[in-house]
Amino acid sequence: MSERDFPTDFLFGAATSAHQVEGGNDNCDWWAWEREGGSQDLSGDACDHYRRYTGDIALLRELGLGSYRFSVEWARVEPVEGKFSTAALEHYRDMVVQCRAAGVEPIVTFHHFTLPTWLSRRGGVLARDSAGLFARYCGEVAKALSGEVRWALTINEPMILVLMGYLQGVWPPGLKSPRQAMRAARRLVLWHRMAHAAIRAADPAMLLGVAKHWIDFRPFDPSQASHRLGTRLQHGLFNRWYLEQVKGESDFIGINYYARQYTTGLLRQVPLASPQAPKTEMGWSIVPEGLRTALESVAGYGLPLLVTENGIACTDDRERSRYIDRHLLAVLQAMQAGADVRGYQYWSLLDNFEWAEGYRPKFGLVAVERESQSRTVRESAKHYGDIAKSGRLSADFD
Repeated sequence: MSERDFPTDFLFGAATSAHQVEGGNDNCDWWAWEREGGSQDLSGDACDHYRRYTGDIALLRELGLGSYRFSVEWARVEPVEGKFSTAALEHYRDMVVQCRAAGVEPIVTFHHFTLPTWLSRRGGVLARDSAGLFARYCGEVAKALSGEVRWALTINEPMILVLMGYLQGVWPPGLKSPRQAMRAARRLVLWHRMAHAAIRAADPAMLLGVAKHWIDFRPFDPSQASHRLGTRLQHGLFNRWYLEQVKGESDFIGINYYARQYTTGLLRQVPLASPQAPKTEMGWSIVPEGLRTALESVAGYGLPLLVTENGIACTDDRERSRYIDRHLLAVLQAMQAGADVRGYQYWSLLDNFEWAEGYRPKFGLVAVERESQSRTVRESAKHYGDIAKSGRLSADFD
C-alpha cells in the first residue's frame, strides 16, 4: 500500500440534510423563518429529494461512492406532539433499504438544525422538556430503522446551532443572548445523552456519535498575546467543550470541517477569510491542513472518526476537484499519524438550500436545475468517484 492508498473499507460518500434537499418541509421552524426574511430565498421544493431519493441514491452509487449521510426530519415524523407518522417512518426506512440495495452505507442524522413548529412555539431547544421529547422521537426513529443502520449521528453541529440561533440571532429562534446560548449548549448536551439511551434501547448495535463542526482557530498575529489567548479560548469553547461533555456516550466522533478562523482577541476574529489564505464563495478560508489538525487532535479521544462534512461552494468546478484532492490528502496524512478515520462525506451531494444564504452557494457534486429539478453530474463528482473506486489519490498534485 502506497502513502496515497486508503483502506479498502474506507467510506467515501456524500452528505445532505432533510430541509435542504427534500422540499415542502412546511411544518418546521425554518419554513416560518424564511417567510420572515431569514433567508435570501424560500426553500420551497428544494431538490424534491423526498420524492426523488431513489434516483439520487442510484446516482451516488453510479459515481462510485459507497456511503450516504442524510437526515431524518423530526417535523415529518412527529408533525403533532406525541403523534408519529407511520408514512414518514416508512419513508426513511425505505431510504435506508434503498441504500442497502445499492451497496451504499447509510449514515443517518437524527437532528440537522430544524425543529417541528409545535416545539419551536414552546421554546424549542430551551423548552424544559425538549431533551425528553427529542429522546422519544429518536427512539421511534431507531425502532423504525432497527437492524439496518450501523452509523448514526444524534445531532449535527450543536455549537453552530447555539452560535447562529442563540448568540448571533441570524437563525431561528433569533436570540442574541450569551446567557441563553450557554443554556442552549447545556441543553443540547442533554439531548445527546438522552437520545443515546433511547436509541441504544431500540437498537443496541447502532453506533452513535455527533457531527461536531471544527474550526481551525489561529492567532492572526502570533506575536500578540491577546491573539494567542483568544485562540485558546475560542478553541476550548467552540471545538472542545461539547466533545468533552459527550465523549462518554459516543461510539465515534463525526467532524465537519470547512475553514480556518483568525482570532484577534478573547471573542474577536478577523472577517471569515483573511488575506492569509484563498477563500470559497462563502468567504471561508481554504486551509486543508486544518482538517488534518482537527483529526489528529480529536484522535486523542480514542474513538473512531468520520469526516461527516467537508466541501466547497464555488463556480469553478476544477477548484472543487482540487479541494477534494487536498482535503483527502489531509485525511490520509492524519491516518498515517495514527488517527482512526473510517470515512469522508463530501458536502454536498446536491446543490441545495444553504440556510440564510439560500440557493446561491453551489456545493454540489451534482448540479440541480430548480425549475425542472434535472440533475447534472459535475466533472468534480466523476473525479471524486474515480478516487473512491480506486481507493487511491493521484500523485499529480501537491
